[in-house]
Amino acid sequence: MRIKVNGVSLYFEVIGDKLRLVDGKLKEVPTMLVLHGGPGFDHNDLRPYFDRFADLCQLIYLDHRGNGRSDPGPRDGWNLAQWGDDIAAFSDALEIVDPVVVGHSFGGFVALSYMTRYPERPAKVVLSSTSATCSFDRSLAVYRRLGGEQAVEAAARFYDDATLENLIDFGSICVPLYHRTAGEGLPARPAIFNPDVLFDFWRNDVRPRDGALKSFDFRAGLLRTQVPVLVLGGIDDPACPIEDQEDIAAMIPGPLAELHRFDACGHGTFHDFPEETELILRRFLGDGAARELI
Repeated sequence: MRIKVNGVSLYFEVIGDKLRLVDGKLKEVPTMLVLHGGPGFDHNDLRPYFDRFADLCQLIYLDHRGNGRSDPGPRDGWNLAQWGDDIAAFSDALEIVDPVVVGHSFGGFVALSYMTRYPERPAKVVLSSTSATCSFDRSLAVYRRLGGEQAVEAAARFYDDATLENLIDFGSICVPLYHRTAGEGLPARPAIFNPDVLFDFWRNDVRPRDGALKSFDFRAGLLRTQVPVLVLGGIDDPACPIEDQEDIAAMIPGPLAELHRFDACGHGTFHDFPEETELILRRFLGDGAARELI
């Protein structure tokens, strides 16, 4: 399905009913917005895992502008401020109130943009293997530990110069280090990739407010957090190192942050530890989340 948001047609998929008959009573379940990684990719790699939560929530998978099956829109809209604003406008257009927002990797950057710009809007937020700012030295340390100097050199080349040639090397040398297991039981769905969005997001010479990889910083905005936030990270994640998740949890006020660190785990705890991650998510979502309607 598609809907026009902030001048751009966005593609989304809905899994499950919002209103459900439970024990003879009509109940309204929460809506979970699932935000994919990238940028440039679509939501398909998250479907095989997160569909399982359709018993608790109505799930909505959204392709960000410029990503997947959504329209590209103007290039100056490929930034984290716009992507965060799109989540708010998308929710308004579909009359989604108090969503549970799940952001993985780059989708976590978008979730952070949304929750820091609209701190009162979500009911809960799940940040999966993501970062509040780019700490590339931390990534290089993990690449060195997992893949040696070859991985460090490939990662540094792509970080310094985001070209197709360097992306191919990065994909063949560094991306296999993202996970510590093969992720059995998570079948792949056909995906769409727009490399132009990725190259633009990784570009050099960005200003602090450009909302690109080498300039974004949501750490100060986390001080305005008003809702519970679940932070998940792996010790062996080279893309978004565990220290990044620790920084996020440390910046969120009081008891609102819940951090889970997974040993021998890479990028996406749901990939390397699917059952353990599911238990944590179900407890965080809560069994009593459905609201009875009169």
